[in-house]
Amino acid sequence: MTAFVRRIAWFVAAVAACGVLAFGIGAPPERCPALTPSEMQTAAVAAADWLIDNQNTDGTWLYEYDRVDDAASDDYNIVRHAGVMSSLYQAGARDIDGATESADRGLEWMLANVVERGDWAGVTTGSTIQAGTNALLLAALVERRVATGESTYDDFMAQLAGFLQDQVEPSGALLAYYDLEPDRARPDTYSIYYTGEAYWALGRLHSIDPTAGWGDTANLMGDYMATVRDDEEEIWPPLADHWSGYGLAETAAFPDRPPGTPLTEEELEFVRRQGGLIGQRVRSISQRFGPWGVAVRGTFTPRGGGYGVFGEGLAGLWRAAQLDERLVDERAPLAERAACIGGLAVEAQAGAAEAADYPDPSKVEGAWFIDDVTRMDDQQHALSALLLTIPVLEAAPFDTGHPAPAAWLWILVVLGTINPVRAAFGMPREGPAGRRASLAVLGGLLGSAILLLVAAGSGWLIDQLDTSEPAMRLAAGSLCLLSAAIDLARRPSSEEPALSGMWAAVMPVAVPLFIRPALLIAGLSVVADRGMSTYAIGLGMSVAALTALGASPIGDDPRRPVLVWVARLVSFVAVAGSVLLIADAVFDI
Repeated sequence: MTAFVRRIAWFVAAVAACGVLAFGIGAPPERCPALTPSEMQTAAVAAADWLIDNQNTDGTWLYEYDRVDDAASDDYNIVRHAGVMSSLYQAGARDIDGATESADRGLEWMLANVVERGDWAGVTTGSTIQAGTNALLLAALVERRVATGESTYDDFMAQLAGFLQDQVEPSGALLAYYDLEPDRARPDTYSIYYTGEAYWALGRLHSIDPTAGWGDTANLMGDYMATVRDDEEEIWPPLADHWSGYGLAETAAFPDRPPGTPLTEEELEFVRRQGGLIGQRVRSISQRFGPWGVAVRGTFTPRGGGYGVFGEGLAGLWRAAQLDERLVDERAPLAERAACIGGLAVEAQAGAAEAADYPDPSKVEGAWFIDDVTRMDDQQHALSALLLTIPVLEAAPFDTGHPAPAAWLWILVVLGTINPVRAAFGMPREGPAGRRASLAVLGGLLGSAILLLVAAGSGWLIDQLDTSEPAMRLAAGSLCLLSAAIDLARRPSSEEPALSGMWAAVMPVAVPLFIRPALLIAGLSVVADRGMSTYAIGLGMSVAALTALGASPIGDDPRRPVLVWVARLVSFVAVAGSVLLIADAVFDI
């Protein structure tokens, strides 16, 4: 077997391995069930009915239920009680029968547990008022106010907002607790969720009472969350905060904001960052439910609240993006991710047939179970997410645009992965400079033609594999990183034997000196992100560099030691660029 044939055999094996790594592990198929708005409405009605049917006579709801043992937990959570009220008022606003009445019964229970201090009020069943309880209760009452037009609780809403405002520090941070003994806010105590809940609630109140100053406090909190919250409160990894999606949707709709560009630069970046954090989680979940997802993404299955919070966050960010023209590229990806997690949530919901297999079907149908246990907030978050996703589905079809890395970054990675300086070491050493330059040109052009031909099927292949541009970019960046890291660790070889005949010499230049296995796969991502022109520019620059360097035999060139280090520098650029691509993919929507 000739040296060239052996190298081709190794090349084919490497391409196959890259394909398995890319499409089997890096970008496996995603499962995103397609639902109509009416199907999602039906699922929302079933979730609301579960809450309505499982409400206690005192206004509380069934907290936690084991469907196999037909056993209910004695635990209860007042914050989640307020959250259920908010979801049911949202359901009532969409004309789901019985939802508003059930929420009102829950409100009566809350009103029986009010504590007043001066001009503010809080709700608690213990010795500590939790800011989250007041925030979700306030948001619920604003929802009721908007849906019914009744002003019955306007003064009470102002008292709840007054408590939240008193809990906000000058930085915009929210103290999570107020202790009735010794009757003061508990210092230096924060909750990863309460801040976003209060941000949303005060923003909601500002929408119906824009002159009372609630929006100023919401703006302060929003800026804190968008800039320093994760650092100041030592939250790591960065928080995917669905409540901030609600809040940003309210902020973007403030009547005193500039039309068309209502978000500040910090809020704008916050929308993008939160979209990426939530989007990548949804992408991983959708891959887990793909054909071989369990093998490469594990067995994790979200509970109803998990499906819900991701859907709520994405729907809120989508609403914010509709109001700011600078987020036009983010609208479709946010909508697609919201529709995806909504579809998966509906598939996971227990239906009537499944419920019939258990002792009490009324406590099963319409709910979400993990290990045969459901909790009230599973239905709460899932219900809200489904309701908020219906307008997203009604706006379909979505614009297929998608944010992508800068073209120059992809060009650098293409150039660095080919590494024409390194490839020049393997050029045939015999013959005049003109012949070697011709080999470089012809080999580079042949290699480019093959790479472009493969990449032309990018859109079709991504559709057939049910994967996405960010997942493909993650796989491509990882393969280019691996290829460039190997190049960085190895010294360039100049042991390529001299070959007779122009065609016999051109082929080894094209394959495998110019065409790298990783780039054969990564080209699909380049084209999906930036089109054939960007890919062609990167390949053309590589051909030009290989031609300039390949005209002289580097193996006998006194420049060899310098060029060895230049080749390593080019590989380092490819490593750095690949890392940036991976980071972009991880945090993409």
